[in-house]
Amino acid sequence: MHIIDYLILAAYFLGVVVLAGFFGKSQKSLKDFLMGGGTIPWWAAAFAGIATVTSAISYIGAVGLGFSTNFSFLQYRLALPIAILVICVIIIPFFFNLKLYSIYEYLGKRFNLTIRLLGSGLFIVFKSCFLAIGIYAPAIIISVLSGIDIIWVVLLTGLFTTIYTMIGGMKAVIWTDVPQLLIMLGGIFVIIAVAVNGIDGGLGQAFEVAREHGKFEYFNFSTSFTDTYTVWGGIIGGTFLIISQFGTDQAEMQRFLTVDSLRKSNYAFITSVLVATVIGFLIFFEGAVLFAFYQQRNHVDIETNQVFIRFVIDELPLGFKGFLIAALFAASMSTISSVLNSLTTVFLSDFYNRFREKEATVKLARKVTLIIGVFSTGLACLGGLLGNILEASITIINFFGGALVGIFLLGMLSKRAGPIGALTGFGMGFLLVACIAAFTDISFMWYSAIGGTMTYLTGTLAGVLFDKELREDQLKLVYRPKLLKNKNKEE
Repeated sequence: MHIIDYLILAAYFLGVVVLAGFFGKSQKSLKDFLMGGGTIPWWAAAFAGIATVTSAISYIGAVGLGFSTNFSFLQYRLALPIAILVICVIIIPFFFNLKLYSIYEYLGKRFNLTIRLLGSGLFIVFKSCFLAIGIYAPAIIISVLSGIDIIWVVLLTGLFTTIYTMIGGMKAVIWTDVPQLLIMLGGIFVIIAVAVNGIDGGLGQAFEVAREHGKFEYFNFSTSFTDTYTVWGGIIGGTFLIISQFGTDQAEMQRFLTVDSLRKSNYAFITSVLVATVIGFLIFFEGAVLFAFYQQRNHVDIETNQVFIRFVIDELPLGFKGFLIAALFAASMSTISSVLNSLTTVFLSDFYNRFREKEATVKLARKVTLIIGVFSTGLACLGGLLGNILEASITIINFFGGALVGIFLLGMLSKRAGPIGALTGFGMGFLLVACIAAFTDISFMWYSAIGGTMTYLTGTLAGVLFDKELREDQLKLVYRPKLLKNKNKEE
């Protein structure tokens, strides 16, 4: 890289540190550190939600899949209408009206402490795994650029982001996400423009080459459960996957709860999920364009996770390399910082505050952030064993997320299920997915749907057979349209 590229990177990192330091001064209470004081504009919360899911994992993994396969991975976005309806009508109103730090507090109020700790504990486990991938992704880039062993790069990246998150809290996370997302979007268009300019025949030829090689194929109507990406797996499995990503995931939902009204919370969520979908298609298109670029050069045998990196290093003009690498760091750091903040929130709210008479302080929150960051950075050193990083991240979400979706829906929709039903359903859902993953070739896109459905059905049955009738305070936490409408009007 040229000295100008290094200066651009240095300016980016300096800007992040200055911004984090600025917001670090305003962290007067735990609510400020974890929830931004509840005064975040809805559009900023939406941008933060987009930046959290559209990370370096997407930048590298989705471009690689678009390059090496086709658009079929994105069939799960066919489930958007159903998922949006469930989250906006059922899930967000409960979380917002209860004024929760951790969404798993709902499970304690609806069932009991055991279910709450089980849900939050599972979140901590699977988000720590996901966080490790988020740290590993940008380390691939730095290792290729610098020649430094990737383990050392992982350690440096993870610790820098951990320190930045410790300083600024939720406000720093959100307000750095806004410019980071804009930089990332600019990077996508730069890559497409440079690649198209290098293709004989321009954009038209890029489309033609990509079409001839099946890069734009989207629908797969196969009914086989072993086919990785299908329409049916996208609609059914995708519904649970999207609910798991946005509705029952503390890292995402926490951003939508930092606004000052339920309507704005729904605005933030809908904007976030729709724009993230558009960006997803745009990144896959970027991969298809890069395929056309390299196909004309008879060099399409590039390893999936290296496609984007190779293009940035070899093809971008002076100054743009630094900008694109800064965009990748921006995307990655937004995800890492968001997940770190949410893990700290869940630990303090569901574990520390629950068993201590005195509420946690900002100082303690920063210490917990440091511990989690160091642990996940160590776990990230194993990132090279996970294959394609986008598929690895979705597999992790599907493996753990289905049972969480099932238990939340059980609480919000069933008037018969109590603690016994919830615990039984949770165990059966997780066990079934574990067995399917270990002993069958069923696609990971079905894991979340299978786990969630088993959790709900067995939880309902066990509730009917073994649970006592719900108390009045528990019944208020079950979805009743008229009740929720009246609550919304009172706001």
